[in-house]
Amino acid sequence: MRFYVDCNEINAAVISVTKALPTRSTMPILDGIYFEATKEGLRLLCTDLLMQKECFVPATVEMDGKCVVPGKLFSEVLRKMPESILEIFMSGSTLIMQGGKTKNQIQCIDFDEFPTMSFTGDVQNIKVEPVAFKELINKTVFATAQDDSKPILNGINTEIEDNKITMVATDSYQFAMNTLEIKEGLPQKNIIIHGRAATEIARMMEEAKDEATLSLTNTHVKVDLGHTALVARLIDGRYIDYKRILPKESKTRVMINRNELYSSIERAQLVAKEGNNNIVMKFEGDMLTISADSYIGKVNDEIEVNVMGEDITISFNPKFCLNILRCISDETVYFEFTNNISPCVIRPLQGESYYYLIVPMRIY
Repeated sequence: MRFYVDCNEINAAVISVTKALPTRSTMPILDGIYFEATKEGLRLLCTDLLMQKECFVPATVEMDGKCVVPGKLFSEVLRKMPESILEIFMSGSTLIMQGGKTKNQIQCIDFDEFPTMSFTGDVQNIKVEPVAFKELINKTVFATAQDDSKPILNGINTEIEDNKITMVATDSYQFAMNTLEIKEGLPQKNIIIHGRAATEIARMMEEAKDEATLSLTNTHVKVDLGHTALVARLIDGRYIDYKRILPKESKTRVMINRNELYSSIERAQLVAKEGNNNIVMKFEGDMLTISADSYIGKVNDEIEVNVMGEDITISFNPKFCLNILRCISDETVYFEFTNNISPCVIRPLQGESYYYLIVPMRIY
């Protein structure tokens, strides 16, 4: 194998595909980047067996070939190479990379053992507007569980029906539900996309142009932009019956300025994180008092609000509040409460484009 490639172009491709490298693996082959040089150019691929990312890079190929190089090492070495046309070739089982007066040699891994994911079966294609679909994912994915104790919660429950896509995620402490209207009517389908794969799909939407296509089978999801493609295995199983846990009524509804609330919680968090990491929100009359207390000091912040219903005092982990408020662009939102131990609902003043829940902390 021997080819010539622009340093910046291959570096961008390596950064992209290594998003699919496993965070930890018992199979050394999965820690590698698969290279395939043909007359058409250079193909790079990484996989953790749940997600596969590949990129195509234009290259002048003098000799076809394949190899697998240690991903993190190659990525770090490549970043230090001079910005020039690189000559990359194989000598036995060693990959040699030359640029300017710099020369690096990296020992390769046996590429025959490298696994690839297939995308087969009945395919359903969904066309989405890239910016809107990226926002849909980003406003939901933060609520997926980060541990493996309940694998089903590691994913985003995605419900497709008619001209609407609804995404739901929860880690049992925070809950996010967002809806996107699409142009075409679609048959009903329910899938669970792993949060890590969904995050990478959102990144890919930045590279898409007028329209992007999401391809679905019963087991996999695929996004193909031509120069880069992703295939991810869907999470198998049934998502929790989240509709059963959504509060049916509220005793207190509060209209709050989103920016004022966000700034106030940020200030309170500075003190709270040095203690029990909780803030207390006291709604009384038309005033919200946000307070926190720790060994480094105390904070009290007041915001004028519009309270409809009973006064209430409730405690939250500020991180969950900020996670949700970051996703909202509305100037004003509703906070709805049943009591100080039931989840708080955050919703828009009009419509149903988003619906968030935060589980409160007990006040002692």
